[in-house]
Amino acid sequence: MGTMAATAAGAVVGTVAGNAIAGAFSGDDAAAKADAAAKAKAAEEAKAAEAEAAALQKKLDEAKAKAEAARAAAM
Repeated sequence: MGTMAATAAGAVVGTVAGNAIAGAFSGDDAAAKADAAAKAKAAEEAKAAEAEAAALQKKLDEAKAKAEAARAAAM
């Protein structure tokens, strides 16, 4: 799950960077600024999603450890 989230976040950040570079050469300042703001928001959302995925991965790992301990105690 962590790998999937990291891959998705990396794809978003890569797209944001690519679009920001392309927007920088477009020549339309107002559109470029709006595009940059949208890209910055998308990057922030990607970071938040990555942090959420990391928290969920931690919970998953803790649950697995708890299950293993319960199995070991039952033997």
